[in-house]
Amino acid sequence: MDALASRRSTRVFTPKALRTVSSSQTGSQTGSPTPRTQSPQPRSMQEPVLVTTWDTTMPVVAIGQSQTGELHVLDAQAPIAQRHAVVFGMQANDTLVFQGICDICVLKGTVRVYEHESSGQWDRVYSPVSHPLVSLRAQTQTKDEAERDAEAQRMYELWATSHNECEVVVAVRAVDCGLEHLGRVAPAYASLFTGSVAADSEQLVQAIGVPGMTPMRTVNAGVQVLQTPEDWAQALDQASTMPQRLDDGFEPIAPVYAVAGAQGQGKSTFSRMLVNRLVARFGRVFYMETDLGQSEFAAPGALSLTLVSAPVLGPPFTHTGRTEAYHAAYMGVVTPKNDPDRYAACVQRLAQVYRDHVRSERARGSPAVPMVVNTQGWTRGLGLDLLYALCQSVCPTHFVQAYDPATSDASLVDFATVEGCDPQVLWITGMSSDRMQGGDAGDAGESGRRVQKLAAHDMRTLSLLSLMYSAWTAQGVATWNMHKPLAARTPVRVPICDLVFWMGEEDVPPSQVLRAVNGTLVGVVCVARAPGAGAHEWSRDEIRGLYADGVSDQAAAALSEPGARMLLRSHVRARMGDDAGPVLVPQIVYGMPSLTATTFLTHALVRSIDVRSGHVHLVIPPQSPAVDSPMYRVVGIVKGPGPSAFGVDVPVQAMLDGGFAERAMGASSGRHTAARRRRAPMETNVGIQEAPYVSVEVDEGVGASAARARGGQTRRALQ
Repeated sequence: MDALASRRSTRVFTPKALRTVSSSQTGSQTGSPTPRTQSPQPRSMQEPVLVTTWDTTMPVVAIGQSQTGELHVLDAQAPIAQRHAVVFGMQANDTLVFQGICDICVLKGTVRVYEHESSGQWDRVYSPVSHPLVSLRAQTQTKDEAERDAEAQRMYELWATSHNECEVVVAVRAVDCGLEHLGRVAPAYASLFTGSVAADSEQLVQAIGVPGMTPMRTVNAGVQVLQTPEDWAQALDQASTMPQRLDDGFEPIAPVYAVAGAQGQGKSTFSRMLVNRLVARFGRVFYMETDLGQSEFAAPGALSLTLVSAPVLGPPFTHTGRTEAYHAAYMGVVTPKNDPDRYAACVQRLAQVYRDHVRSERARGSPAVPMVVNTQGWTRGLGLDLLYALCQSVCPTHFVQAYDPATSDASLVDFATVEGCDPQVLWITGMSSDRMQGGDAGDAGESGRRVQKLAAHDMRTLSLLSLMYSAWTAQGVATWNMHKPLAARTPVRVPICDLVFWMGEEDVPPSQVLRAVNGTLVGVVCVARAPGAGAHEWSRDEIRGLYADGVSDQAAAALSEPGARMLLRSHVRARMGDDAGPVLVPQIVYGMPSLTATTFLTHALVRSIDVRSGHVHLVIPPQSPAVDSPMYRVVGIVKGPGPSAFGVDVPVQAMLDGGFAERAMGASSGRHTAARRRRAPMETNVGIQEAPYVSVEVDEGVGASAARARGGQTRRALQ
């Protein structure tokens, strides 16, 4: 990292009006920034502002569904709760803003959402008030009409029998995916998808509202609407339509797009839009997540490379862990500041996996798959050094730089100092870091909606809760089960000898390892599907052989990073003699898993450890039944650092789920009222002490409580 720090540029960015950029200084920077008065941040208004232009005089057909699945037309005055779907016409450039969750299918024409052109197929759209509300914009037909499924075709037939043709015809279907019940587990997030109806939106809701989806005519202070500003649209057009470069052999180079900028500048939102554009063009796109604290597809604490083949139509917590990463590396922390070398090595490994995939696809004659790299928002000091290391590893062909037009301190990578990297630089104005400008996040507007300003830890909590409460239907459709607490779920019973316990840098005595792991959130590691060059590729038979008599010392060494300290099971058995059964001796490694031989799968909660039978009980999020289960490749778990060292931990909402929240709020202090007993008759006056792994007692004595890192006290100049 010191070498990178000495090579990186220390100059400060200033707008075009204040400086002249030469091509020799900035490589092939073709789009230098200019001061602008238009900001790409979503709207934040003090007064109610019109956001939905759809006219209620347009034709609408409300559709119900019988118990046998038959679709029929409902009366216009039928209650919204009886609606299965609504079909309505739109004119070109009409907009519709809503809060909630629904499925949309464009029966005629095209609707643009998240820069995805929806037409002919059902798309599930998530629009929580914690993020900019989704806006549907109608367009005339811009591509060939896709074939409708049976239900969509029936809806179009019901529509066509009673109404004239419109430019755009949209079907909105109610869904019950389970995520709308998030408030049952975390009451603080109960209003993300639901809210009271404003007076000026009542007619709109009565016209096209369905259960779980509330259209909004206007928005108030603090409520934001997702929009694509002009410079973002230009950058998206340029990045997604530009011809591919050719290498020395006249072969097309796979496009690599790196999106960089400070925190709160909209990198993730822009990356999501760019992914949707590239999926429409190439069919598939790799997404490399390098932001440990706010991941898009993987859970927090991991860097991942995910192959995306469907549009992304919601914030990260709506699809966390839904797609198995092509390759992932687990760090267990939300910032790389404590181990920048491993972070850089993880990025380099993911970049190498992507290049290996591109070479194999080229050998088969398949087109190259592009990649989008979402970087972290730490762009100063060590963070800038890591950004230089990332650019050197991934070698982007396009570098999208988000900057704040109100300031002049946005640093740009000097690609003249990055060997073999000469990307085209695209500039976009970034979102304001204060997402609630113009309104207090705690105030409710005239519509009665309480706007929530979510911090980074809230985003991580939502992602972890979404992952841990995820579920799948028999047809492979992603759902959530918020009605079954984690404590009531059946854990996976794994023999201790079949797992490698990677303890990282934690200096835990071997006799205390099981106690240290019990009740914590760990990373589940499995054998990699894409081993590195020269690395051993494990077959199914070899993986099964690991479980014959537990993971051997040789296998644990091959699956661990070089230099890791190991507690050899063979030595422990020799010392314990005949009293040591194979199931009672864990394979402990003080280090991290190998980046080439293993890959991170998911998080798991260690529910309990049965020492007598020698089993670990893990609560693991269910894997998709549509793919070959990766569970047979699991070889170990990783214990990350605690929250005091920026580690990823179990959300407290999950610990209190199942009635413990009520006890925590009053039972232990004697304020368990009769009304509360009626709501939770099963509870007794036992208090929060029964909540597993949760304590409200005061720690006493020297060393009784862990030291808490206070990053806010760090001098800004040193960050």
